[in-house]
Amino acid sequence: MTTTAKELLIQMQINRSNATAGGSGTNVMASAMISVLVTQNGVLIDDLGTNSGDQNSATTLPAGWTLVDGFNVRPGGALVTVTEFLNQGGGIYDIRIVPYATNPAAVWLSGEYIFALYIDITRTHLGHSTHLQGAALAKLTIL
Repeated sequence: MTTTAKELLIQMQINRSNATAGGSGTNVMASAMISVLVTQNGVLIDDLGTNSGDQNSATTLPAGWTLVDGFNVRPGGALVTVTEFLNQGGGIYDIRIVPYATNPAAVWLSGEYIFALYIDITRTHLGHSTHLQGAALAKLTIL
């Protein structure tokens, strides 16, 4: 079996949505939304995960998706918990985040939070494997 490696172009923007300084809890009113657009050679890639999460408790990202935070958080700032993953179709995905759900004291602080997203998956079709990978950085500003 042969394997081919292909690069994904991942574009990511973060909308603070309802997230404000002092906001906390696993609920929509404390959440921010990460929007992701995935293409390969200009073609929209829309089959990288199915919807999960209920906006009110922690959920996992699809296999091969990794959201990294905590490497550029202002002092005292919280890590985040994913509470929803949505495949919007057309290569667009949304990830809802809230301050770290397992720590009731975790709140959004005003300032900037930087996030990295990695997608690293392998598909096999008719005995041929294709390794797809890509990454993006984005900034969330909390007021």
